[in-house]
Amino acid sequence: MPTVKLSELPGDTQLSYEDAPYTISASDLIERIGDGEDLVEHTWYVSTEKRWRPDAKFMLHQYIEIEYAVMYEDWYERAKDCLKQEHYDRIQAVLDEAFKGDHVRKYWMLDGPEVVIDCLPE
Repeated sequence: MPTVKLSELPGDTQLSYEDAPYTISASDLIERIGDGEDLVEHTWYVSTEKRWRPDAKFMLHQYIEIEYAVMYEDWYERAKDCLKQEHYDRIQAVLDEAFKGDHVRKYWMLDGPEVVIDCLPE
């Protein structure tokens, strides 16, 4: 796995560790370590902000597939035939409104390199 030194990262690079409840900028991590906080016990990674968006078409097809298990032969195709693009669009608009807040859409992936903490206080 590739690694990068903390001291070489731009200050605004977001970092986190497995199961962390937050992200922190590289400059804030350096400052907090300098202030004596014991944050080197974690394995830190560069993290990337992602955005989730509900997908009406996918959700409906999944639901129809689940229901098909207890329905009759050819029901799946008939149910899918009932749905037109206008239905997906209307349902998508409702989902977008329901899930519009960052608290459910925004998340972070630890998909960057491991961060080597190379700036410990002396």
